[in-house]
Amino acid sequence: KHETHKNWTYQSASQLRSSNHFTCPELLLHAHVIQTPSHILRHYLRMAAAGRITGQTAVVVGGSRGIGLGLVRKLLDRDNRVIATARKPAEAVQLKELGQQYGGKLQVTALDMSEPASVTAWAQSLKEQQGVGHIDVLVNSAGVYGNRRGALAEWTPEDFTEVFKTNTLGPFMVVQQLHKQGLLGPPRSLVVNVTTIMASHGDPTVSGVTPGGYAYRASKGALNIVNKALSLELAKDKVEFVLIHPGYVQTDMTGGQGWVTVEESTTGIMSVLETKYPLNDKWYAFNGDEVPY
Repeated sequence: KHETHKNWTYQSASQLRSSNHFTCPELLLHAHVIQTPSHILRHYLRMAAAGRITGQTAVVVGGSRGIGLGLVRKLLDRDNRVIATARKPAEAVQLKELGQQYGGKLQVTALDMSEPASVTAWAQSLKEQQGVGHIDVLVNSAGVYGNRRGALAEWTPEDFTEVFKTNTLGPFMVVQQLHKQGLLGPPRSLVVNVTTIMASHGDPTVSGVTPGGYAYRASKGALNIVNKALSLELAKDKVEFVLIHPGYVQTDMTGGQGWVTVEESTTGIMSVLETKYPLNDKWYAFNGDEVPY
C-alpha cells in the first residue's frame, strides 16, 4: 500500500518503521526506488530513528506499581534490560514475579525520590554495582498526590513541601545525578516525565474547571517547567525530554477510580514514545494528543 504526494509515490513513515525493511543508511541507498522528495526523505530518516524501543537499557523510577509497573512490563516484553526502582524492594511482590519470569533482564533497586541522599547513592550504584554504562530510556513515574484537603483553610505548608520533594525535586535530582555519572548522553537518551493535564495552563477541559489539588497540581506544573529547562540545557548532550499525561488511570493513587486502565494507558504511552516525532520538549497525552503547556 502506498500513498501519493503530488508526483511522488512513497510508503508511509509508519509502514517503514514497522516493516524493518529499511535502516537509515538503506533508506538513502533506496531513495531512487522510493522516489521520495528530499524533505520527505529527511522526515523518514528522523521517524525511523525513533522506532520500536527494543534491545535497550531502560530505567523506570517508581516501577513497583501502577503506571510504572505497567511500563516495566511493556519494556520487558520488548526485550529491553529494565532497572526498576521501589522504595522497599523486598515488598515489591509483582516486580519479584516479573524478575522470575524475565530472569536477568529485570533488576530491582532501592530508591526514595523524596531523599536527595538516596538519589545520589542510587545513581552511583547503577554505574558501580549494576554495571550500567548508558541509559537509553529513563521514565520518572514515581509520584504522590499528598493530603486530599478540602477547604482552602485546611492546607498547610507541609502539604506542599512533601509533594514537591517527590514530584518535582525527585525527577530533577534523578536526571542531575545520572547525568553526573555519565549515564545520560550520546548517542541518545530519552527522559520521560509523567505529569498530569491538571497542570496545564492551556487545557480548558480539565485544568480550567476543577479546583483543589493545589500541591499536586503545583508540583507537576513545576515539573513541566523543569522538563522544558532541561530539554534546552542537555540538548547538546543528546538527551531528550518529553512529558506524558497518562490519563485518569485506575491506580492506587486514584483509589481505583479512573477512565482508563493501566494496560490502556501504558499501551498508549509506548505508542507515543515509538511513533511521535519530535519528542524533545513536547507534551503528549497517552492517546497521542499533544497537550499545551
